[in-house]
Order: sequence, then structure tokens, then C-alpha cells
Amino acid sequence: MDLTSLVVDGVMLLVILAILISVVRAWRNRPARAQLIALPPEARTRYVVAWERIEKRFMDTPEEATSEADSLLLAMLGERGHPLAENRLPYRLRSARRNMAQGRRRHRTEDLRQALLDYRAAFNKMIGPETQREEVAEGRRETA
Repeated sequence: MDLTSLVVDGVMLLVILAILISVVRAWRNRPARAQLIALPPEARTRYVVAWERIEKRFMDTPEEATSEADSLLLAMLGERGHPLAENRLPYRLRSARRNMAQGRRRHRTEDLRQALLDYRAAFNKMIGPETQREEVAEGRRETA
């Protein structure tokens, strides 16, 4: 082995080592996954009623309805403990925000309608399942 091949091998080893170190650092610094907490039944009901009101208002005031939908989803995500940084929002919410911005810029109701559909999909996914309380049946006894 001559000196040139030793230098080339050493440089390649250093490059591979640098890549490995950067991958490990990126993996360690990745953001943690959001641990969403379930909404209490009264909060869930409040959000569902607010969403129904937004959908009804869309025909009369589409821009206001989509703005309210955005605010409602951000409030709900915040209450569930979801990180609200723009790059951490759910895909459908980011898509809805892009469509809403296009609709406002181009003054097109169709873009706002598509935004509301994306907001609805994000809402349905993020609202979580309805929890039902188990009631003790009448006449049922606990045994010790």
C-alpha cells in the first residue's frame, strides 16, 4: 500500500464518520411526538357545536367561516396538547391554510370551499372518539 491510498482511505473514513455523527445528532434533536390528551366530553360537545355553526355560516360568509374554522382547530389542538408550530401542524390543517390563503388572494369561493373540506377532515381526525361513561346497571351488585 502506498501513501496515496492510505490518505484516500483515511479521508473516506473521516467522511463516513462525519456523516454518522451528523445522523446521530439529527436523530437526538428530532422533535418528540405529540402526546394528545383526550378532550373532556363537555369540551368535545362545545367544539362539535361550534363546528356545526361554522359549516352553516359558510354559505353566507365563506371567508369568515374558514377563518373561524382555523381558529377553532388551533384552539382544539392547543387544548389537546398538540404543538402549534407551523411545521408540526397536521397535514390537512396546513393544506387548509394554503387553500384559504389562495381563496383570499384570488377571491375564489371554490378555494375556500376546499379549505373548509380540509378543515373538516382535520377536525374529524383531531376531535377524537366520543367517550361514553359506563353507567352501573340498576340492580347490579358488586361482590367483595
